[in-house]
Amino acid sequence: MKYSIPIILSVLLTGCFPKDKIVTPRDIDIFEIPYSIYENQVWFNLHDMSVISYNSYLDWDLGFESDSTSHHIILNSSKIMHAGNTGSTDFAGITTNICDTMLFDSSTGNLDMTAIGDWADFSDPKNPVYPGHVYIIDLGADNSGNAFGFKKIVFEKYDNKSYDIHFSNLDGTDEHTFRVQTDPQRKFTLFSFRDGGKVMPIQPPDADWDICFTQYSTILFDDNGIATPYLVRGAFLNPDGTTAAADSVNSFYTTGINNIYDYTLSSAQDAIGYDWKVYSNGTYSVRPDLFYIIRDKNDEYYKLKFTGYYNSSGARGYPSFQIVNLSMSENP
Repeated sequence: MKYSIPIILSVLLTGCFPKDKIVTPRDIDIFEIPYSIYENQVWFNLHDMSVISYNSYLDWDLGFESDSTSHHIILNSSKIMHAGNTGSTDFAGITTNICDTMLFDSSTGNLDMTAIGDWADFSDPKNPVYPGHVYIIDLGADNSGNAFGFKKIVFEKYDNKSYDIHFSNLDGTDEHTFRVQTDPQRKFTLFSFRDGGKVMPIQPPDADWDICFTQYSTILFDDNGIATPYLVRGAFLNPDGTTAAADSVNSFYTTGINNIYDYTLSSAQDAIGYDWKVYSNGTYSVRPDLFYIIRDKNDEYYKLKFTGYYNSSGARGYPSFQIVNLSMSENP
């Protein structure tokens, strides 16, 4: 098994960088995320224009789909996690990573493109089939490149809105069974392998947030044209109804509510993503031509334009932006 996990844009650089040059907006406040997205996931509510909560990106490992008839399982891409299906049901007999291919989740949030994939057959909801295959979970690494190791796991069944799982280290130590009781207020119930397994209610209920500012892995092409997972920093949309479109042609300041039908909004989780900024000569700068139209799950429309990536002390990872609720404002 071979795969490369480079970290994009020199995440190990140290020192302070100058704050991005900001064009002062016309009567539009600038909001700054107060917590570093190199260390945290920051949950933001558009209507209130406020941070709802934040947590360390290290706090969870798996997410179990909780609010639908589907039963997908996702990885925490903030740690560049990978997973592979051994195809074997011999839990005790697997003591090394025997997977030829380790996969990662698509940064788009497409649930048909997850690393764990179809862990059971739910085509007949009354009689699901559970193969009991052993999966290998690569727990990824921190921002200094320190690996967290591996787990082996069997997703045993889904019953009464709960997932039963059985997991251990590859050598069989730290073995546990655990029932993940899902929370229907959240698209995914987050889970950590630590301390024998625990549910982590750190993500706000779906109704409370619209954007998560976070680091995550996505596919970029290296110098040899090989598609490779890289670690980037940016913004994820709430998959429970928030959509967005990018605009690099029109003016942020003159775009109003009457223009929203000119846009085709995307439900992709990374529709905003990371490329509202560029990296050159040791520093980041925000693209001055780019802004976003966003619709939240309540059908309110916003326009958002990033203005910076550094805080007042020169530390990177603190996005700032101008934001206007178009549904509550008059045309400019």
